[in-house]
Amino acid sequence: MRPIYKCRVCGAYTEEPIHCGKPAQLLLTPQQRLRLSKLMSALLRHIPWEAGLQLDEEGWVSVHELARAIRERWRNREQYQWVTPEHIVAVALLDPKGRFQLRDNGRFIRASYGHSVSIRLGHRELSLDEVPPVLYHGTIAQRVPSILREGLRPMKRIAVHLTNSIEDAIDTAKRHGRNIVVLLIDTRCLYRKGYRVSKAGKSVYLVEYVPPDCIKILEGALT
Repeated sequence: MRPIYKCRVCGAYTEEPIHCGKPAQLLLTPQQRLRLSKLMSALLRHIPWEAGLQLDEEGWVSVHELARAIRERWRNREQYQWVTPEHIVAVALLDPKGRFQLRDNGRFIRASYGHSVSIRLGHRELSLDEVPPVLYHGTIAQRVPSILREGLRPMKRIAVHLTNSIEDAIDTAKRHGRNIVVLLIDTRCLYRKGYRVSKAGKSVYLVEYVPPDCIKILEGALT
């Protein structure tokens, strides 16, 4: 995770220490950026009530309210007294996977995907021509037999998460254990069976269910 700087000339947030030909102001150290990003994801996806946040039906919340809740109401608030709305906006704008969305000139924020709380994301369904022919899903070997028998279900999430990146699929699976398996999802098969895909973030795709017929083990992807 790289630090985030703010350009002293144009005000842009950047990962580069020099911008517009001049030294930029350090806004977030790598450690601060990582901790804040993880906390934002947790609050916006899973546990908003633990900081007294109330997401609207589409998962949006005021950036100022989120910053204040982190400073004043989060259980580990003494670690986050430095957080301002600017820090939150900078993390959201430079997130490498597009985990966050901003609207109204940065006044409101939500997580782009990954929710376990019940919200209506409203991402546009893609036409078949807009979807990659194959997508990937990382899992652990212990889960493969039941997946090949029953298909992929959202489980505790509101949608099944797929990606167009094998590396991202592996990284996601590593959170759950060793013996990583990458599954190949045939998107043409999904559409033939009536399941439509939407895109959330830079490399994440969502679908309500993946039938077993649309799943194969990617050869050589067992690690």
